[in-house]
Amino acid sequence: MKTTARRLGAAILCAALLAGCSTSNQAGGTDETTDASTATSASDGTRMEPTTKTDQLHLAYVPVVMNTSYEMVLAGIKEGIDANGGEEWATLTVQAPSSNTATLQEQPDILEGLAQQDIDAIIMATEDQDAMLPYIEAASEKGIPIFLFNMSTISENDPWYVTCVTFDQYEASHQIGEWAVDHFAGKEVEVAVLEGFPGVVNTQRLEGFMDAIADHPNLKVVASQQADWTRAQGQTVTENILQAHPNVGFIYGLYDEMALGAVAAVKQANKLGQIAIAGYDNTADGRDSILAGELTVTVDTASKQMGTDVLNAVKEFVQEGKEVPREIMIPTTVYDTETIGDFDPNNYTYVPPTEK
Repeated sequence: MKTTARRLGAAILCAALLAGCSTSNQAGGTDETTDASTATSASDGTRMEPTTKTDQLHLAYVPVVMNTSYEMVLAGIKEGIDANGGEEWATLTVQAPSSNTATLQEQPDILEGLAQQDIDAIIMATEDQDAMLPYIEAASEKGIPIFLFNMSTISENDPWYVTCVTFDQYEASHQIGEWAVDHFAGKEVEVAVLEGFPGVVNTQRLEGFMDAIADHPNLKVVASQQADWTRAQGQTVTENILQAHPNVGFIYGLYDEMALGAVAAVKQANKLGQIAIAGYDNTADGRDSILAGELTVTVDTASKQMGTDVLNAVKEFVQEGKEVPREIMIPTTVYDTETIGDFDPNNYTYVPPTEK
């Protein structure tokens, strides 16, 4: 498996400081480990020291942008707060950049503002950890620990963050490739890939898929084009691909939104049922499309679980005085037309205690 070597080469991965630290699905932050998440270890830890705060916690949530995936992470955080006593236990401030393109311009101001407030922990994701490092350090020096999540790589220059709760972008996409290998079982198939904007995330997802099918020449990639992570571009690019390659039998969008754009284009071309379409992230719209017999397969990246796990880490480090793993990995799962019914749709949204 190339996954470990590739991921270690891309970044210094977060570390486990104590072998017995908790991971996912631990009610109340106990030391019992589960299979829901796994922690890796490395020699260096955070410069921040655990605390044992007993008063109401004041937490801040700073995603890259507020979209479907980050709403799901937020849902896990909010349900975790409910499970620990609600607002009497912790308040939550949400500050999100206004758009993807504004993230790197707005996050510094957000962090500077939070550093001036009575905040006990910041839960954040960023597209450029090195660019944010002065602001992360400034918050940390004021005693505010930073808990990262949904990061594709971790900067070796950042000794301040406490932990990184994430999933393996490469491995999730590799799973889609493995699904394609099994699904087509040696059948000659022309493959098209819809890519997002160039960058680490796009590269890791593309490489994961390509590595999975590399030894299977029956799966021939005839087009791999940028579709900007959006449904509209996914449709436009797919329309062009189908014109140039009318025999395409499998389309993989590196994000569900692009894959759903491909669904629209395939339907318009009256080829639904002739072309298998794969997505990535298992969004609510993606799931609905699979249930409707349109999208064929996607990979769930457990965004809500990510929120649960990062909040558990905050509780352990800030309240219970425990060191926590510097990396907590969330497992990913492929769902297709045969298995999508196994996925609990409550994992998409915040479910208040009264509705459980």
